[in-house]
Amino acid sequence: MYERKVQKTGGSTYFVTLPKDWADGVGIKPGVVVTLMPSDSGALLLVPNSLSQENRCTIELKDWSHDRFQREIISRYIVGYDIIEIHRDRIRPEQRRTMREIAQGLVGLEIFDETQGAVILQAMVNVRDFPVQRTLSRIFDITHAMLSDAVAAFCTHDEELARDVLERDGDIDRLVLLVARQFNLLLRDLLLEEDVGLSRLQFQHYHNVADQLERVADHAGKISDATLALNAQVVSEVAAELEQRARDSISVLGRAVQAFENRNLDLANVVLDEKENADQLFQITRKAASEKQPDDAPSISIVVDSLLRIREYAFNIAEIAVDAPSSSLDHDA
Repeated sequence: MYERKVQKTGGSTYFVTLPKDWADGVGIKPGVVVTLMPSDSGALLLVPNSLSQENRCTIELKDWSHDRFQREIISRYIVGYDIIEIHRDRIRPEQRRTMREIAQGLVGLEIFDETQGAVILQAMVNVRDFPVQRTLSRIFDITHAMLSDAVAAFCTHDEELARDVLERDGDIDRLVLLVARQFNLLLRDLLLEEDVGLSRLQFQHYHNVADQLERVADHAGKISDATLALNAQVVSEVAAELEQRARDSISVLGRAVQAFENRNLDLANVVLDEKENADQLFQITRKAASEKQPDDAPSISIVVDSLLRIREYAFNIAEIAVDAPSSSLDHDA
């Protein structure tokens, strides 16, 4: 940390001197232009225009499992690196296939160059090309469809539809990871706030809602797994009960997201007022369903628990809508 005394020159101009060692390190010389950007907190950020905008990191590849290799790449993607270099004396064919698979699962990450001992991944995505408001709306649309289809698949024992729901989970993961990357870039570079149109605090609310929707999508996957574990088609009385509970949960979720997107505090509070009203109904549904179809009681219980958890995530989103400053939602998608 450096401290400087503010001085005055010319009768009206304030100035401070820059630390020479810092200025030399970032390439500042007499005549160089710098950018001064005020933040919401009142601080003033000084950014030398000479700084490189390229973020680069290196991974020394080892004999990792697929999951470990995936974590190594995704963690650097989320942090915000533009270029990820992967090195090894000789990269094996199966490792290259793994890299391609991982890159395909991340928005904008492409293999830019490769040799016998190196692969260069480059993130081509620009924060301006993916407004978080639109991304969040897309996440909700996919999640809503997954949840509706998962319940329909369970109630009709439609295994093909259940597998289709499970395959769509990758689309949610890609978009949520994109939001996480954008958030981390925003934390690292205050200048991006102007491009994004949101402050870091404001963007965090979108990031939090995206996380809640990802968990909802995970429960749609659990319901689909429960469908594949069924011994027989759900009896009509049980299906009707589950469909009613599903409509309740989907309605709460939709209204919570609407409250967040439209900065509607009244609607958010209406949603939160329903928080204490459903637990008993879900317990009755679980008990009645298990009695009518005991052989599939574990699968039915999974569905009921998931629908109850989805309501909790919806309430979390409504609370974010209440807690978020109205300015954080006051941007067109």
